[in-house]
Amino acid sequence: MDLELRIEDRSWDRERHLRHINEGAWLPMLDADGKVLPGIVGKRGVEGDKKDSTKIGADFVKMNPGTKFPLHEHEGEHEIFFISGEGFVHIDGENIPVRAGHVIHIPGEYPHGVWVSENVSEPLIFVAAGHPHKHVDAADRMQHPHAHRHR
Repeated sequence: MDLELRIEDRSWDRERHLRHINEGAWLPMLDADGKVLPGIVGKRGVEGDKKDSTKIGADFVKMNPGTKFPLHEHEGEHEIFFISGEGFVHIDGENIPVRAGHVIHIPGEYPHGVWVSENVSEPLIFVAAGHPHKHVDAADRMQHPHAHRHR
């Protein structure tokens, strides 16, 4: 049997492939140890099947002032598009300021974190897209950083 998905298995499905940020429930997000990250919530976005049977998708994340994702890695590549607010992405030893309108690419093997200063007045809201996709409430979405150099 061919492991690749047939085209009919990849049909467009409105329930899976279209989402608005005001739809659905905000869910608690977990760190690499499965502990709830206070003040950080996520909302399931969209997900699709690629021809190679892996998934690609994007979810919404909201971080309140004074919150942070600990340093972590992901199984694959992802990109973050910032919708509102301002914060920082820590990657490759640097804190990079981001705000609404920015988009950043993060290779999966790079330890990174996102944080929001306690001195801002609004949450940082963004869309995190990735391949392979793991929804915001997946227990294995974040992994502990590996101790290796990236250059």
